[in-house]
Amino acid sequence: MTLAPFSRLASSLTLVLLAGCSLLQQPAAPVRSSAPSSAPAQAPRQDSRADALVREATRLAGKVKAGELSRTAAADQLNLTRLKLVGPNLVDDNTFAMYRYLAVERDAGRLTQEESQARMEMRLREWMRRWPRMNPRPPEPVFTDFLLKVYGLPALDH
Repeated sequence: MTLAPFSRLASSLTLVLLAGCSLLQQPAAPVRSSAPSSAPAQAPRQDSRADALVREATRLAGKVKAGELSRTAAADQLNLTRLKLVGPNLVDDNTFAMYRYLAVERDAGRLTQEESQARMEMRLREWMRRWPRMNPRPPEPVFTDFLLKVYGLPALDH
């Protein structure tokens, strides 16, 4: 999977969820098929979990755009998917708390799109600074890595 389509898609859907003013026109991330195998099933790779998160965010972005969901409701539903895919962890829980707070503030008209994006980027950069010193580290901060890609920042080193 190349990162360019993922980044364009992720950028579009984050703008829709946080700002509610972008029209999502990118196709969902491609699903890779594989031949059936007799090998034992393994836990999905982080890429496939990130893909699943993108698919759900894309679906929710459409509902926000159509006026069927508020940004906050979409964020809450995205969080349920996140928790189902990778479970709770300190980094993603903290990142999501900021993401949800910003969605609430945008829904209430207390923040502009630019202000909410700047605050989210500051939180992500803070995790980039803290990550090298963390011990122990959560194994899969999928939600945080997803947003880092949206903001054009490098993923946390696993």
